[in-house]
Amino acid sequence: MRILILGPQGSGKGTQAKRIAAVYDAPHVATGDMFRAAVAEASELGTRVAPILEEGRLVPDDLTIELIRERLADEDAFVLDGFPRTVAQAEALDAMLEEIGKPLDAVILLKVSDEVATARLEARAAQEGRADDSPEAIRERLRLYHELTEQVVDRYAQAGIEVIVDGEQTMDDVFADIQDALEGVAASR
Repeated sequence: MRILILGPQGSGKGTQAKRIAAVYDAPHVATGDMFRAAVAEASELGTRVAPILEEGRLVPDDLTIELIRERLADEDAFVLDGFPRTVAQAEALDAMLEEIGKPLDAVILLKVSDEVATARLEARAAQEGRADDSPEAIRERLRLYHELTEQVVDRYAQAGIEVIVDGEQTMDDVFADIQDALEGVAASR
């Protein structure tokens, strides 16, 4: 199954994507993890994206699209987390998947309020100390989500493959709703 998980930062995308990947035996492809690994390795890509991530800005489309193209080329199933964040990225993803004959089966949207997202990100910052979870970066990332990524959400809603899940529930309840949705998708294939 090819699944995209969307929602604002702090909605639980990474947590739920890992659970989906484990249950459905599909690689978890998380652009944020890939970028943070590049920063930790001090690779050329990491050096380029480190200041962007620290400020809470989006990595330019060309870098992100190329990273995803390389990662998805050999995958028949995947759980995509953190990409696309802009309409241009969504268009590039759809074209890329069409080109390789692997369209998305489902888009899961985790809906949470800005207040819940902020509280979760602040808690994560206290636990993990991630530079991209500073108060300024959190505000910027949520602003960008509303400005740019909500257009992506609307795009997939219009395509009829989006499933909305209340991300403010417990982690287990969110996952149960996701599993119900994915079972419905599998049954309709």
